[in-house]
Amino acid sequence: MTALPPLLPLLVLLGQNPSAVPAVPAIPAPTVAAAPVVATFDDGAIAFGRGEFGRAIEILRPLLYPEIQLESEGQVVQAHRMLGVAYLFENHSDDARQEFLRLLELRPDYRFDPLLDPVGVVNFFNTVLAEKEGEIAELQRRARLAEEAERRRNARKTTTVAVERHYAHHPAALNFVPFGAGQFQNGQSGKGWGFLVSEATLGLVSVSAFVANFAVYGLTPRIGCTVDVSPCPAGAEDRTDQNRSQLLTQVQMVSGGLFFAVAAWGIVDAVVNHRSLVPIPAPREKARKPRLDPQVFPAVVGGGPGAGLNFRF
Repeated sequence: MTALPPLLPLLVLLGQNPSAVPAVPAIPAPTVAAAPVVATFDDGAIAFGRGEFGRAIEILRPLLYPEIQLESEGQVVQAHRMLGVAYLFENHSDDARQEFLRLLELRPDYRFDPLLDPVGVVNFFNTVLAEKEGEIAELQRRARLAEEAERRRNARKTTTVAVERHYAHHPAALNFVPFGAGQFQNGQSGKGWGFLVSEATLGLVSVSAFVANFAVYGLTPRIGCTVDVSPCPAGAEDRTDQNRSQLLTQVQMVSGGLFFAVAAWGIVDAVVNHRSLVPIPAPREKARKPRLDPQVFPAVVGGGPGAGLNFRF
């Protein structure tokens, strides 16, 4: 049928011949394609629950083969279970056997409940279980090993390892003690011995010079006279003791000054290298050395009382 042009009433009013106007072909109405109905796991479970086993097989099988379309492993296990039971009720024993084997591969410890599941299903499943008992035991062993390995990995991730460390507190006041005390505290034994020997030697020389000077010459050295005339004339004084006392005084002062200089150097070095907290290394267990442990005990020797000696290592 040819559609009339929409300007036909206007042409009639103007006295034009409508047949002279070319016909406009009609535009067909667009057709809307029906959306395909996608069967879901829940649809298969509903069909299985209603006893529509053929319908359940049609829905559930495409969800597992050739590729698994389900979201969780639990749904995969239930799908194999329902397919196995549906095949069994549809008299497809071989297919039911395969589905139950897939079920046991995923859940080696899966069992049907004799009180809730049909007896035929339970007996058939137990037959498959008995036929593949060795393989099922191996699957169970692998599953246990995998579970144990996963548990160990999780334990390593979540376990908090406590590391115990011991520190020694080194007081700062010890740095101001001479004779290398600060160096020994800082673990610098070589420097400590160097400062100890140097300061001890210089201090001993200074003190010895002071003691000898005081013991021999006293506080005021004696000035003698080369002639036996009193008073001693000028130019005849004997200043030997005075000179010796002055020499000892110089030795005392120089060695004492060097002592304080070396002591100050040691104090500065100890302060610079000071650490208030120093880690203490963990003690190593020493191998226990064998020990000879003699024991004396009473014994009868030659028919009379005596003593015995026993060695224990």
